[in-house]
Amino acid sequence: MQNYGATISQFGEADVLIFQEHLPLPEISPQQVLIENHFAGINPVDFKTRKGLGWGAEKFKSRFPAILGFDVAGIVIQAGSESGFTIGDRVTALTFEGGGYARYVAVDAALVANVPEQVSLLAAGAMPTVAVTAYQILKQANLQPEQHILLSAPLGGVGHLLLQLLAKQPVKISVICSQGKSEAALALGATQWFDYHQPKNYPDLQADLFIDLVGGESGVNALKMVKKGGRVICIPTIYVPLLQQAGEQQQLIVEKMLAVPSRDDLATMLGYLANNTLHLQIAQIFPLKEIQTAHRLLETGATQGKIILDLNYL
Repeated sequence: MQNYGATISQFGEADVLIFQEHLPLPEISPQQVLIENHFAGINPVDFKTRKGLGWGAEKFKSRFPAILGFDVAGIVIQAGSESGFTIGDRVTALTFEGGGYARYVAVDAALVANVPEQVSLLAAGAMPTVAVTAYQILKQANLQPEQHILLSAPLGGVGHLLLQLLAKQPVKISVICSQGKSEAALALGATQWFDYHQPKNYPDLQADLFIDLVGGESGVNALKMVKKGGRVICIPTIYVPLLQQAGEQQQLIVEKMLAVPSRDDLATMLGYLANNTLHLQIAQIFPLKEIQTAHRLLETGATQGKIILDLNYL
């Protein structure tokens, strides 16, 4: 079995991602499975890690050359004696140990979810990071009936799934997006939209909760739409201190949110996908050799839905 993938040996721009035709084949413990990886999602945490930012960079800086990628979807080709899986199982996983940018990945079985028959491996590869994040945001939000929710980036990987989850709750949903994306956001369940190009025109919505998927100045600009004493859940955790300072006069409660790998949460979201309760949007699929291009595209912030790596050929 030839293992191939993309590695980084330093932090930097997309060109630090180097395709490697020959990588060591991972060895597994009795509690792990070896997955022949078919598809892997690319997420903002990937390019932030590649740039040397956040918790991901701290984890991988001592592991160069490192294989990034936290989403895995494929076929079990080796099953540890205590894993509970069988060779040939179709599986997916969110793993913070990385390895998603390689053909073969060793993953702790406790993180691995079976892929329902109705869900393709392509769709399964798009799901782990964004699905678990969206589901855990919803749990942290602890929504109450009639609340007004404000959401930024409603059509990104996490956003388009979270918007659909929110739309099933008895709440009002306002979103911040571009005019070009407004129609799609309304179709997924938003009540109204505001143009992120025009922050000076943001009204005082008296929103109960702002779910900020962007952070930075964009997040700060939107705080005036939240009621005094309201809540903010900020997903790019590096921006939590900035938003806490900016929201101090409004007495806003700014919370960080970091997804935790969970087989149960991933399985729940895969079930929603299987029974058409959720719909997944895929923006573009790239072969692994074009990973630099895929990273650059995601960094533009202009994509709608998920960017996927296809690892089925060199």
